[in-house]
This record gives sequence, structure tokens and C-alpha cells, in this order.
Amino acid sequence: MRVKLDFSKFQGCGNDFIIVDELKGRKTPDTARSKLAKSLTDRHFKVGADGVIFLERARDVDGSMRLFEPAGNEAVMCGNGIRCVASYLADKLGKSKLDILTRDGVKHIVRVGDEFRVDMGIVRTERKDLKAYVMDKGRDTDSMLRFPLSAHAGKLNASIVNSGEPHIVIRVRNVAAIDVRALGEEINADVKRFPHGVNLNFVEVAGPHEIRIRTYERGVYDETLACGTGATASAAVALMLKWVKPGTVKVRPPGGTIEVELDMDGRAFMTGPAQCEFRGKLVAEI
Repeated sequence: MRVKLDFSKFQGCGNDFIIVDELKGRKTPDTARSKLAKSLTDRHFKVGADGVIFLERARDVDGSMRLFEPAGNEAVMCGNGIRCVASYLADKLGKSKLDILTRDGVKHIVRVGDEFRVDMGIVRTERKDLKAYVMDKGRDTDSMLRFPLSAHAGKLNASIVNSGEPHIVIRVRNVAAIDVRALGEEINADVKRFPHGVNLNFVEVAGPHEIRIRTYERGVYDETLACGTGATASAAVALMLKWVKPGTVKVRPPGGTIEVELDMDGRAFMTGPAQCEFRGKLVAEI
């Protein structure tokens, strides 16, 4: 069946998304959403994007976001994606404060000039908060900040945290020298340990309050120009392990700059840009 869609193309630090507004119209079934995501994210024959976000109505919030990735799976949370949704809704509704429902709960966002500050919630480090993603023996209360990994490149001193998505964080000397895709594919091939896939972040400390990162995203199955939950996870680990000094951390993925801060309770706040690139109409098969 063919459907006509109005869409908006947004990006946050180069992490780009197709937004389909279904706040008032008929909701596309999830099976069709998965199929549309596989098709529309193709950069050669369709619009091209890192994911397709469907906006729905939900009670007591400004909107609910459902993100479907190029593989057709639905993501739990997306930091850059939610800033793009916030930018879209801020203009549509004329609001500077927004509540957006995700699969990781309601996120509170505030517009700060041309950027958006997102309350990402507590960055979780205990095994009980990751056992849906990591098949690993141990007590539920064990910290996952020290998480040994092995790869063809050798032993990796890693951390794994939940910042809305499961993220492995690995400190390296020179992030530019890392074969991100190869290592991401190798680690994700271990489906017994990571049955639903896992995101990988490679972190180079660039200063007392600054890190450079590159991220391999599950669902996209490749490196992306930026990852908001990855930036949050990387900054949180850098602060917790004292790679950087306390305070706001400037996170520099290839696509731009994201700022992350932690409060005394471990709650993370992520600030970064988001903007509309273009709007359009298309006809797609579902």
C-alpha cells in the first residue's frame, strides 16, 4: 500500500532524523513504521537519515516520540533526536519548556537560545540497570564502571552505563586512530553477551573539562557524527572516573559540541543544538 507523508528533516550535531508528525492525524502501525524506517533512511535512494521519529499524542506531555532506526528496530532513547523533536515542537507550539515522552520515561527540555537543555535523568551504573542488555554474571548492585572487554585489538578497559541507552565507554589516547566501525561490529557480534546490541564510545581526554568522542550506534550499525546518549554516557564516565575535573564537560563528537553536566545525585543534563534542514512530502510503500 502507498501512503503520502509530510515530513521534516532535522539534525543535531550532524545526527539526522526524519520527523513525521502524527499528533493529530492517523497513527502509522508499528510494523509499517519499521518498514518505513528501513526504506526512508537509505541515503542513496530515499531521504536518508540516522532514524525516523514518529510524533504521537500522549496525556500530560507535549508529545511522545517513537524512534525507528535503519535496521527497523525501535530505540529506547535518543539524545540528539529528542533535541530535534524539542526544536520542532518549540516552534510548532510556541513554547520554551517542553515535556516529551520516550520509552525511557518523560524528559524535560528547556530552550536556551538556539540550543536545548535536556534532563537526561540518572546515569545508571549498576548491573541491575543493564542486565536487559548485558548477559554477565554478578550481583545486581555491582558497578559496571570497570568492565573488561577483549577484542582483536587486545584487552579494553571499558565502562558500561545506561544513559537511556546501553553504552560502553572506552578511553583511548588518540580517538582519530580508532577503527570505530570494525570494533563496533566485533563487539556487537558477541550476541550471547549483548543480545540486543550495544553502543560503543571511544573517548580521548582533550583538556580538564573537554573530551573528544566517536560513537558506534547499535541499530544504525555504524559510526554516527554524534550521539546524545553517548555524549552523556561518556561525560558521566569521565567525571565519575576523574578523567576530567568536576563541572560542565564539553563533548566534541565529529559533528559538533554537546555540553554535559552532572548534579550531586548523578542526574545528567545535556545541552546542544538542533535545527530543521528542510521539509517535504513523499509517497512510500508500506
